Amino acid sequence: MGIDAVTTRESLALPAADPAGDLPVVWSTAWAPFLDIDGTLLDIAARPDDVFVPDDLIETLTAIADTCGCLALITGRSLGQADALFGAGRFDVAANHGAVVRIGGVVRDQAGDPGAAEAVAAALRPAVDRHAGTFVEEKGHSVAVHYRAAPAAEPFLLQAAREAIRGSGDAWRILIGKAVIEIAPRSATKGTAIAQFLADPAYRRRRPFFAGDDTTDEDAFEAVAAVGGLGVLIGPERKTAARYRLPSPGAFRAWLDGSVAGCAG
Repeated sequence: MGIDAVTTRESLALPAADPAGDLPVVWSTAWAPFLDIDGTLLDIAARPDDVFVPDDLIETLTAIADTCGCLALITGRSLGQADALFGAGRFDVAANHGAVVRIGGVVRDQAGDPGAAEAVAAALRPAVDRHAGTFVEEKGHSVAVHYRAAPAAEPFLLQAAREAIRGSGDAWRILIGKAVIEIAPRSATKGTAIAQFLADPAYRRRRPFFAGDDTTDEDAFEAVAAVGGLGVLIGPERKTAARYRLPSPGAFRAWLDGSVAGCAG
């Protein structure tokens, strides 16, 4: 796949998810829960640093992790950002779209030199500076260009992203999410990260559960479906490899709360 290959909302040719209703999930050691952060567990904010993590959400996730014996956050954020939101080392994490994976406190770096991402970010900044309301987020092993406040800038920023990685061979891939362009290592995805977790003794021989909201989560939905797992799309209806759907992060948090109460009962 060349550097101009881009995963977008329009490029997916998948069926739509069914409304979740009562998800067929009762947490136990038979399950391996994998959860996206932004747009899934948390409401999307204007800037990544502005998100709010309810205290009871951390309590709920901890209860699920204790019941199942495992739980991993699968995110485009860096490992440091995930820990800042949910507590350092509290949960296993696949960060930077799978480029960095922490299982049982052991960090596995799939992406190599973070200096490469710094160079990509530097190449993008002149284009971003020309469009008010946009900004570059450098995340160690990946780069994001946000344009929620300037949606008309998307085609210009996408071209800038292509130019920024031109000449790097197949090292990078471009993903278009919700008002964000992500440039991430091609060597790892959220799907490959989930496969790593499922090969680890703490997650092995369990049925995977993955909840995500964006087209950048589709490789994770596909990986889970391929091994008989359960995927839940969070947000409006669209084509997806997920089997079920809930309308919003708030609805998903409410379902998580109820699922924990059901286990306690």
